[in-house]
Amino acid sequence: MFAEIDAALAAFAEEQQIPGLAAGIVQDGRLVHAATVGLADREAVRPVAAGTAFRIASMTKNMAALAILALRDRGLLALDAPLSQYVPQFAAVPPATRDSPPVSLRHLLTHVAGFVTDDPWGDRVLGMTPAELDALIATGELFARPPGLAFEYSNLGYALLGRVLTNVSGEPYQAFIRRTILEPLGMTRTTFDALEAARDDFAFGYRLDQGRWSRERIEPDGEVGAMGGLATTVPDYARYVAFLLDAWPARDDPESGPVRRSSVRELGLWHALPFPPDPVAGAVLPASAYGYGLMHAVDAPLGRRLHHSGGLPGYGSHVLMLPDRGWAVFAFGNRTYAQMSRITLRVAELLQAAAPPPAAVPPSVMLARVVDAIVAAYGSGRIEDAAAHFAVNFLPDMPAGLRNAELAALKQRLGEGRLEKIDPAHALGGRFTLACDRGRLSGTITLAPGAGSGIQKLTFNAEV
Repeated sequence: MFAEIDAALAAFAEEQQIPGLAAGIVQDGRLVHAATVGLADREAVRPVAAGTAFRIASMTKNMAALAILALRDRGLLALDAPLSQYVPQFAAVPPATRDSPPVSLRHLLTHVAGFVTDDPWGDRVLGMTPAELDALIATGELFARPPGLAFEYSNLGYALLGRVLTNVSGEPYQAFIRRTILEPLGMTRTTFDALEAARDDFAFGYRLDQGRWSRERIEPDGEVGAMGGLATTVPDYARYVAFLLDAWPARDDPESGPVRRSSVRELGLWHALPFPPDPVAGAVLPASAYGYGLMHAVDAPLGRRLHHSGGLPGYGSHVLMLPDRGWAVFAFGNRTYAQMSRITLRVAELLQAAAPPPAAVPPSVMLARVVDAIVAAYGSGRIEDAAAHFAVNFLPDMPAGLRNAELAALKQRLGEGRLEKIDPAHALGGRFTLACDRGRLSGTITLAPGAGSGIQKLTFNAEV
């Protein structure tokens, strides 16, 4: 399988004319495969190695967001508080309209603060000084629309979150992120200072214009870097991705990470407003939404995926995580705005095709007990035999006589049945299947909240 993946990576680099590429696959909490293709330095003909550092651009955003959540978890800030509470200069910025809500940290995290999309500009101002950011705020000309109305990707928003980190933590955001996340995870080759990283094993960034290669300028570290300034290596980034994936599933185990698991899950699952329609006519996109520095999408065959791309002059990157499977794929390239999301998706599909189906999730004790009672009621033809498991609404919604008539009709059509499987959706509901003499009977069941978790809803579907 890894040989096929390596071949796909090499073919992608050649097709997209990417000088150098590095990729990693994380499974079950560790880096299980690292791949490298091409050159980190075209002029010196130096190949990419597993430890070569690349800039990962906007893949930095979820780490900045996680640092914000770490401060929130310590009670030092509130996500729905006005930005001006933590960045006092912002209090002087006129609102977009008189009836606009104050810009909050949550607006910034989810790109709904009303700022304009600013990728080309943001990519060239990573080295902005604190005084220059102050001057930009002081212009007061920041809004494209009122906050809270629409998603519009904003690097300025994450630059302001960097300022929040600095002001609330009492140290530069770079130092706070290093102390809070990088050092606990052992990410010793990860840094915001790309100029310093370039003195070691570093992938220089390139652009291709009309057949001619040129090296992009290394954008220095500065006040805007919380939106996209990190440089990292495959082994280092694998440690971070493994930490994120460890937040799934939710469980009772003691916390072991630098930020608690529920906050990690919040990165991808607290959504912004729905995305605007895709401008490409006829395009069909998977259901998708933006959280805090991670996009959450659901599609077939991969199911739930959390992902984010990155692009800077000289670089493209993408991470794709399948938290319900415990897998992740990430890839870095050293060509301007290389579309690395195309190859991570392809690698994820190859992994999915080669993997065994996920292990069945066992039903909760209560759900299994209630399904057994319904199966027994099907056998006897009397729904009343399961009465000990009914919620208060169950029989008023459909009297026992009607329920028994339904059971009789199903049995006449399908014959006797034996429980085949239970597919829980969660602890209080799911589907179950009976293998019958002349087909299958599927049922969907939802339990009520509270002690006893009685049946509040039950439906059947015959499959002949």
